[in-house]
Amino acid sequence: MPSLQTLGLTATLSVFPLTVLAHHGVSGQFDMSQSYEVTGTITRISLVNPHAYVYFDVADEGGDMTNMRCELTSGSLLRRSGWTEEMFEIGSEITIEGSPDRDDPTTCHMNEITFANGVTANRESTFGEDGTLDVAEREVVRADGTPNIDGNWAVANPRERGGGRPSVTLTDAGEAAIADASPEQNPRFNCQPTNIVMDWVFNGMVNAVEQTETEITLTYGFMDLVRTIHLDGDTPDAIEPSRAGYSVGNWDSDALVVTTTGFDEGWIMAPIGGRAGVLPNSAEAAERPEHPERPEGGRGPQPVKNSTELTVTERFTLSDDGTVLTRDYAFIDPLYLEAPIEGVDEVVLTTDAYRPYDCEDLTNERTE
Repeated sequence: MPSLQTLGLTATLSVFPLTVLAHHGVSGQFDMSQSYEVTGTITRISLVNPHAYVYFDVADEGGDMTNMRCELTSGSLLRRSGWTEEMFEIGSEITIEGSPDRDDPTTCHMNEITFANGVTANRESTFGEDGTLDVAEREVVRADGTPNIDGNWAVANPRERGGGRPSVTLTDAGEAAIADASPEQNPRFNCQPTNIVMDWVFNGMVNAVEQTETEITLTYGFMDLVRTIHLDGDTPDAIEPSRAGYSVGNWDSDALVVTTTGFDEGWIMAPIGGRAGVLPNSAEAAERPEHPERPEGGRGPQPVKNSTELTVTERFTLSDDGTVLTRDYAFIDPLYLEAPIEGVDEVVLTTDAYRPYDCEDLTNERTE
């Protein structure tokens, strides 16, 4: 494994444009159009979910120390890519090129990190094996004649997954449902699952699939959501509403067709923007230290709620070599949506282990 370069952070270096996307950057917590370099001494590393952080002391011209932190990607994804706590030796120097937090001048979004040994890494860097499975070790078709989707699956490169939020038209009831929406209600900021579609590919976590002739169990790597696709019956009359809902599926030739109902009211697109989980009032904002080059606004795109009338349809298909699982999906909610929200995503077979998410959100650690 290549050694990592020390993170050296200099808090007053030049600002220059940088084109980088991350879910907090898109949401407005970080100003991704700006970048600076800072050098400091590592004091702590937390490889937790949903976001890992490295903490370090930075000295100003007068010798006064400020403890800063920079957000990495999720701890699970870092570990899957070969990152370890040992790379971040306490007391060693690091240099980070990052983008500023819009509200907190002691927090940044890490774009590139250089360790004391001279190794430079970015958010996409991996150390060790890439986890690709040898297809010769696997049967593509099961004994019962159905495609074999049993195993562990993850987005091949979550940062290259294109798209963005689709255009959505809400009904009057859908507009009323989001009238008081705020980031505090975002399930991800409270270590809760959002929905069965978005969480399947969010943050590149490893999902586990267990397949039998009568049911398929999906255990999500993000927020540990578990759902069962029932292959041997119809939807029962009485369902306890939940985030996972109740899924019924059948094999249509080589495609797994799934219909899920029985959802509780929740989010299709959760509210994001400003500081994740915090909307400071004017008095609070006035007391915060001024951040250089801080842009106006920072609110995220329109949130979308689902009602208990939501139906999600999914169609899973397996590639000929059995290594890519494609899902076409649709959110159908006649109460809140004027038209279905449709999309497609892909995950690839991996030998990486499923790991419990064990969410510990440190986003607001310095505002509490």
